[in-house]
Amino acid sequence: MTDWYLRQRTDPPALLPATTDDAVSTACAEHLLVVGRWQRLVELVTVDPTLRLHLALCPPNELVDTVTGLHGPSDALYPQHPRCPGTGLPVALRTLLSRSGVNGPTLLERVVANRHEQRVDPLDFLIDYLVRPLIAVFRTLLDRHGLALTTLDDRGIMFELTPQVRATGRVVLSDVTLLQDSADLDVIERDRAVRALHKALVELVSAFQQTSFDGKRYRERSVRAAVERTLAAELRFLDPDTAELLHGDHPLDRYVHSVPPAQDKLLHEVLRRVEERAALRRKDPDRPVPLVVIDLDLCGLVPKARTLHAARTLARPRHGAPQGIPELARPSALRALPSYSKPAWDRFLEVSGVAGRYPEVAWDEVHAEFCPAFYRPWERLRSDSLAPGLVRFVRDVEDAGGEVVFNTGRRDRVRDHTQAVLARGGLSHVRLLTLPDDRVRPIAELKIENLRRLTGTDVVAVFDDLTENRQALSLAFPGAMVLAVEAPGFASDRAPGCPPPDGAPLVATFERLPRRHGVISALSHTHSVAELQVGELGVGLPVRGHAVHLSLRQSRQIIDRLVAEADASGERTAAAAPGHLREALSGVAEQHERTALLLHHVFLRKQFHRGSRSTYTPDMARADLLPFLRSGAPIRMVLPGFPIKHSQSGLKALGNLPDLAELGVLVRLRELQRAVSCLYPPGLDITVLTDGNHFRPRPPAIVDGYLRKLNQYLSLVGGHDYLRFQDIDEVARKHIGPSLAEDRTLLIEYHERGYRKAFDGLDITRNPVATLAGADQVDPTPGGLSFRELFRSILHSVPVPLPAGRDLLTWSKAVYADVYHVDDNRTAGEVVQARREVLQVAWDDTIRYLAAALTDRELEYEKLFGHHVRFTVSMPSPGRVGFTALGGSALLPWHGTAAVDERGTLSTDFAVWLYDQGFVPVYSPLLGVRQPWLMAPATRTAVVDPARGAELLPDLLDGIHLRRK
Repeated sequence: MTDWYLRQRTDPPALLPATTDDAVSTACAEHLLVVGRWQRLVELVTVDPTLRLHLALCPPNELVDTVTGLHGPSDALYPQHPRCPGTGLPVALRTLLSRSGVNGPTLLERVVANRHEQRVDPLDFLIDYLVRPLIAVFRTLLDRHGLALTTLDDRGIMFELTPQVRATGRVVLSDVTLLQDSADLDVIERDRAVRALHKALVELVSAFQQTSFDGKRYRERSVRAAVERTLAAELRFLDPDTAELLHGDHPLDRYVHSVPPAQDKLLHEVLRRVEERAALRRKDPDRPVPLVVIDLDLCGLVPKARTLHAARTLARPRHGAPQGIPELARPSALRALPSYSKPAWDRFLEVSGVAGRYPEVAWDEVHAEFCPAFYRPWERLRSDSLAPGLVRFVRDVEDAGGEVVFNTGRRDRVRDHTQAVLARGGLSHVRLLTLPDDRVRPIAELKIENLRRLTGTDVVAVFDDLTENRQALSLAFPGAMVLAVEAPGFASDRAPGCPPPDGAPLVATFERLPRRHGVISALSHTHSVAELQVGELGVGLPVRGHAVHLSLRQSRQIIDRLVAEADASGERTAAAAPGHLREALSGVAEQHERTALLLHHVFLRKQFHRGSRSTYTPDMARADLLPFLRSGAPIRMVLPGFPIKHSQSGLKALGNLPDLAELGVLVRLRELQRAVSCLYPPGLDITVLTDGNHFRPRPPAIVDGYLRKLNQYLSLVGGHDYLRFQDIDEVARKHIGPSLAEDRTLLIEYHERGYRKAFDGLDITRNPVATLAGADQVDPTPGGLSFRELFRSILHSVPVPLPAGRDLLTWSKAVYADVYHVDDNRTAGEVVQARREVLQVAWDDTIRYLAAALTDRELEYEKLFGHHVRFTVSMPSPGRVGFTALGGSALLPWHGTAAVDERGTLSTDFAVWLYDQGFVPVYSPLLGVRQPWLMAPATRTAVVDPARGAELLPDLLDGIHLRRK
């Protein structure tokens, strides 16, 4: 929470000032207070990306120069919007909803009709440009900065329009007295603030719903659902303190949501351990699959409907409560719901206070009545819901190389009922362990027995709500993390404010934070889109209106600076090498041997190398290098890479051409060449093997266009004298002969038929996760690339079928939010159908990829470059040098979008993540206006000259650089 001037609120004096000096002093103090408030807001809008994109300030005319430090039109909004610099118009909600004449259109109608993105649906436009910005500003001010927007009336909150009557996606604040420090809010003020937001949203969407757009009038239900989805998305993952503040008796309470950072940390630790065990298993396939074991009742499943029903059945009159127990008749009003577990039931009686109010009631007998009402009839089990975050957590465990097992105390007779609930959430493939119908032994004992029946058990973590179960499982599997689960709203055996009785770490749900807590405008540092919670990320269209357009001169300056720094760095690396190897060189007299050691040292410098140093030893380097050194020839080096830009879904990249990230790799290769040349003047002769069509057929226009742009970049960095791009199949054809194309086609078709025959009966569009497991079991070529792992990699690099009127990035986000859930009745049918199509294409492409890899092995592609130093952008195998490309990110440039961070470090990240983090597109004449050349934090841009629009701040523009490590 911010400690800001607003805490210094001064109550109005009870009496008039005694003297003129007192009056002047009071007026000065009030003026300074207002100035301080505005200056603080200017600071927040400058540094916070959400506010930078969605909030404009309109200080009083006499304060503009003072609070912004800028000199310009007194009525200009701050900061200026690139689409209307100096001319943005603040429009009150009442004005936006007013009509021009009796039968004329409302201003809202004109704004929607004038939208920049005509292909975007009017309802989507309303949400992205008017509804979401209002909620986002409300949330950001409160959650990040401790400021409550207490009133949203016409005098203080407006929407920005351009002179052409187009929405910019920003709300305008013109009265700082509408803000109040959240630490000072009482319940009444809190409710007033939330209800003001709700009222503004209701007025806005009601006006929209009553209007026709493009001859179409939207149903109230559709509009309301869209707003509810937006509220749920924008009020999720609040800081726990903010969530506690916002909870109350108001219309938005049900959207308020948070995840404790401690829970996020625990779940990340479970996934880290799964990844660690899975890595060991890849080295030793005989090791068992890492297991995460999850109980169901009040753990993986939430039986709220059954609990409410059972509680109501107990409300009847009885001894000690002749009028009944009204608290149980209205269980939703209780502080916590009861549980079937006796220790948790006893805690419920204490927490709810019912035992104290009805001391004569035989509460043990009431509990005995509760249990059958809770479990019977068994059909009620179908009303259970999956615990929040469970589906995503299961997917993440599977992506990490592990398996989830549901180990429940339920009996075999309710297996079908349980499976129905799991299937509803897309988890029908998860192994379910139940207990015998006639069980008499303790549940914990039988749970352990069930797990030990599994072949090769490697239990990484156990989640259970009952202390006795956790204690037994902890003893049985001492290497496992054992976590307590306490479903929100339910009583447990834990005393409030205390740890669980067994001291187990506690989680409430399986939800993790989609972004690092408290960090903004940061890179994701992920390997795959699958690691991102895509469904939770924002891709609002207004961000694109803040784009920067570099001039050709600026673009060339960036390249020239990168090249100059690379040359200088390469020279420093070479100069420092003898000092680093002083001891190793002391025993080597032969000059070529010394040079080989120095070059090996350069290859393994941090700015160039990735992976284990053990894969490329000094002896390997001598064997590779000495033939070149003794002949005085350039060292032939080969590097596979640069296939195409993976922009098919828009989640990774925003166009088909290489951007500044690929250019950065070429600069890095120049740096390597300069370092080598300083130690061995003939330098390197680099062949970059492209494989745009090798593993998966692609349109020639895409592959050829990508390669043409790469060659243009190569000219700009001055690399044509030592580097060339060659298609791997063209190189193979020269070595193998003209029959290669025909032979390769026949072999690929042969291997494809083998895969399809082995996979006969498997349908990836039905129960995809189980189908992938089945594919691994019947793989006709076990021991090589795992079909399942390769499929998961290819899945996010296939075309997404795009309906008319949809934005690709927004649509892909919906498709990939849970792409494996193809029986989702709560998701639009067209989204589910798109998921099936994406899965099928990925299935076919995986078969094609594996068939091509087998063909390469038979045609001995590996032997094509036996007399080269072999670099690789993948994790290196023995004899290869791992090449880090840009460094700082495991993501290869062609799998993402170029981005610079706040300090100007060039890297690669996924487009969907960059938009969510407040990065804006930066275009260059080198690439055109259809695809960004890079993306940069919005907070590092500004409108300096209205004629040029948004620009990168000078220190960022002049400071774009490659990572040194």
